[in-house]
Amino acid sequence: MSIYTVCQKSVVNVTPDTSVRFVAELMRSKNLGCVVIAEEQKPVGIVTDRDLALRRDVLCNEEADQAPVSRIMTREVFTIRKDTGIFDAIQEMKSSGVRRLPVVDAGGRLVGLITLDDIIRLLARELGEIARIIGKESPKI
Repeated sequence: MSIYTVCQKSVVNVTPDTSVRFVAELMRSKNLGCVVIAEEQKPVGIVTDRDLALRRDVLCNEEADQAPVSRIMTREVFTIRKDTGIFDAIQEMKSSGVRRLPVVDAGGRLVGLITLDDIIRLLARELGEIARIIGKESPKI
């Protein structure tokens, strides 16, 4: 199963010159854990709730209205191709130490977002289905 079949297709993204305050308000109002920073639909960074917490100095002053999100974004954004398998995505998250991966097409354009929570929900559903099948087929004692 490819990651694209389970990823979130509607990804909130902004440009690097978007203000920090706008991104923070967007994340709060839409209950988002991250926003992808993109130029011409290609990820160039990511801002997570953790980034905002660590950079409260920028967020809690008047400068937040003018400060571009590029000032606080994580620039080393790890992405994953949409045809990548689920277990390869898990390995990528593990080796990169991230919980969220922007999903890109062959041209590097943003087409989705996969989170560790998405994968855990998928695996829980699959394990539940396996347990149901085993329960049906197990001999009654």
